[in-house]
Amino acid sequence: MEATWQHLERLRTRVGLELPPELLAWWALMDGVDDQAGNRSVELLPKGYLPLSVARAEEEYARQSRYPDPDCCTPEGTHLKQAGATGFPYCTAVIPIGRAIDGGLLCVDLRQGEHHGRVMEWYASEGIYDSDWASVTEILDEIAERLDDRGTS
Repeated sequence: MEATWQHLERLRTRVGLELPPELLAWWALMDGVDDQAGNRSVELLPKGYLPLSVARAEEEYARQSRYPDPDCCTPEGTHLKQAGATGFPYCTAVIPIGRAIDGGLLCVDLRQGEHHGRVMEWYASEGIYDSDWASVTEILDEIAERLDDRGTS
């Protein structure tokens, strides 16, 4: 767990924005899976996403944030768009939390605004856009409901 918190502190420093408490709680309980191990036959999150560890989230963030959205991300580290807004190619205020087999990312939007903490989807060809979930909590609730349904079937 110590390594997870070291990665988390590096990620916080790199991003320069506060992470939602629900995301911190999720990573404290479950630090993702190895999405590079080749075992992608298991769908752990809805829509085929595998949860990223903090270390992998940091790697993905570093890789994608090299291509900031010129209509949103300023050189000073501020953002012109509010949380929940679409952007291309990548907004440096979104943190990857999941990866799909086709390369898409599930991200948490840390920009200011009413939708701060909203879960967004990202694809290289489409940029960042709205997902089906308002928060990490909604994803976890959906997973719990699916597990409950399996237990009663």
